[in-house]
Amino acid sequence: MFPPFQDVPGYPLVFLVFWGSALFFVLVMARHLRVFAVARPSQPFANVPARVVGLVEYAFFQTKMFKDPGAAVMHAGIFWGFVLLTIGTADIVTGGIIQAVLKIPADGVIWALISAMQNIVAVIVLASIAWAYYRRLVLKPPRLTLNRDALVILGMIGGVVATELFAQCFQVAAHGDIPGAFISNAVAVPLRSLSPEVLQAAFTLLWWAHIALVAAFLCYLPFSKHLHIATAFPNIFFRKLAPRGELPKLDLEDENATFGLKTLQDLGWKDLLDGFTCTECGRCQEACPAYNTGKPLNPKAMIMGIRHMSVDAEHGIDIIPNSPIVRETYGLDDTTIPAVTLAKPIVDDAIPYDAVWDCVTCGACVEACPVLIEHVDKIVGLRRNLVLEESRFPSELTTAFRSMENQGNPWGQPASSRLDWTKPLEFEVPTVASMAADGRLDQLDVLYWVGCAAAFDTRNQKVARAVATCLHAAGVRFAVLGQEESCTGDPARRMGNDYVFQMLAMGNVETLDKYGMAERTIVTACPHCFNTIGNEYGQLGGRYKIVHHSTYLAGLVSSGRLATMPEDATSSTGDHRPGSVTVHDSCYLARYNNIIAAPRDVLGAAGVPITEMEKSGKNTFCCGAGGGRMWMEETRGTRINENRTRQVLATGAETVATSCPFCMVMMSDGLAAAEGGTSVTAMDISEVLAARIASVPADRRLPVV
Repeated sequence: MFPPFQDVPGYPLVFLVFWGSALFFVLVMARHLRVFAVARPSQPFANVPARVVGLVEYAFFQTKMFKDPGAAVMHAGIFWGFVLLTIGTADIVTGGIIQAVLKIPADGVIWALISAMQNIVAVIVLASIAWAYYRRLVLKPPRLTLNRDALVILGMIGGVVATELFAQCFQVAAHGDIPGAFISNAVAVPLRSLSPEVLQAAFTLLWWAHIALVAAFLCYLPFSKHLHIATAFPNIFFRKLAPRGELPKLDLEDENATFGLKTLQDLGWKDLLDGFTCTECGRCQEACPAYNTGKPLNPKAMIMGIRHMSVDAEHGIDIIPNSPIVRETYGLDDTTIPAVTLAKPIVDDAIPYDAVWDCVTCGACVEACPVLIEHVDKIVGLRRNLVLEESRFPSELTTAFRSMENQGNPWGQPASSRLDWTKPLEFEVPTVASMAADGRLDQLDVLYWVGCAAAFDTRNQKVARAVATCLHAAGVRFAVLGQEESCTGDPARRMGNDYVFQMLAMGNVETLDKYGMAERTIVTACPHCFNTIGNEYGQLGGRYKIVHHSTYLAGLVSSGRLATMPEDATSSTGDHRPGSVTVHDSCYLARYNNIIAAPRDVLGAAGVPITEMEKSGKNTFCCGAGGGRMWMEETRGTRINENRTRQVLATGAETVATSCPFCMVMMSDGLAAAEGGTSVTAMDISEVLAARIASVPADRRLPVV
């Protein structure tokens, strides 16, 4: 009846064993989905081509895995081997239909090739499993959690593959060679010395052991972290397509809404899918600057905590629900999630309260995750709820919130001092208002968005003057908003106060639109302002062309509008060259907005040699000021900027070049606090460039202050 399996005693039982376990798998997955059903709607089903491309890149080719090449090769061996070997299992549980069909063309050559491929793949999988065990039990990378689940899963996969391969070896020894199965055919040669009875018994035992392990694997999978082999594909397909730096919009007018995230039902179903997709690989943990400096935040533990909360919520639901008649007769409700589990707060369960505020929103965890889990959006969502509904946040944020709300900047300085940074300059920096009053607004090329740090922080005022000097030297017609400029709201939003963010943002949008800035270019030296105006103001109707100063200055140099001195020449400004330079990439520039080359192009134009740190580009290590941490004390663990400072000093460079005012403050403080002292200085790329501008007219020179 089933020719390919005529040598298997009791073969028809395979349908009951396998399909019974498959049904159990489906029922458990259906129970998982009942929790998803109470969650909020998530990512819309839009931009399918981009989603498919991402699915191929991240799920099939697993490009993010290769940031750790050794682990990637091992994982690829297991994953692809398991997938390809499924052909043989599928053939078994369908009565040999697949084999029968593929033997028709080319007189069985295709099936012979598949048999050869499966032999090779089986050996690769077994070698990969052995390496995985050695890695977990002997090498023990810190980011991996040694738990029973991982070891059981590896054992099951290894058992499934080994029993299939060796069953075939004994089958060949007992009944003759199988076309294409060259490894099994070779191994069977010495086995033929055994008696036919022993060969048949060994074959039968191994064959049924294979089926039993496949069935056990299906039953165990829904309760295991290895469920990601099923959930990773939809998780990647439904990934966030909006810019990474764009936080979800919060509707403050909805009186019935929960502001931010408090319980499971406040999460989106994609957030719950993230929990079931987490592989516990620990890459996010390894990348997290808060975790690496001894703070309680562990992004891996948070995502696993959400998964555990989801699983706990299922406990009141039967895998096979009772019939409606039974439920009505006995007053049972085994299809509804208990309200008490849905009301359980995420904070202090899935993640400690302190850990919520340790996050610097640097996005290193998201960048590191091979299955595209979004950690930062969830943490900010938790902050929103703590701030807007519970008024539960670190006390030092009260001053920052009040200053932004009343003074329009977290420094609490009056708007009248926003132009103080221009006073040492030998040329005038016009305001947009003055140009509009004179009827010269149509002459404006660029709005220079100064930002609060460059307006009020003494060190960053020098950066503002350097940017203005470069623009002036290149003949760029620019102006600033002056007193009309306000904080973009980035710190407030990242700290969870979306009310203050929206108040500030709508005020800025009104000002920018009043002067028609949607038709012009905005240049800023602050990656946080750049990200917020460029990626988030669109939620409030403000869409503008904004360029980071690194990109704009690089363009001025490459176009010839800004010439620099030869490397051995004396600067026209009288400043000395910074010597060898290492680049500290801003998280909100490199990781969030993929601007990595531009700062280096500016430094290259200035003729300075660059020594890269190990953690650079998209893998940069945060300075510690993001996510509102600039206005919070680091009372747990060691300071993040001190950790980064050690990485700077390890390069031996004389200068660390920054492209962000927050990074400037943190790196300057870190260098000042360096043990034993250091002569290394922090400079913005615009300062390095301004010091090398050639033939600057007297009225365009940068003052030495």
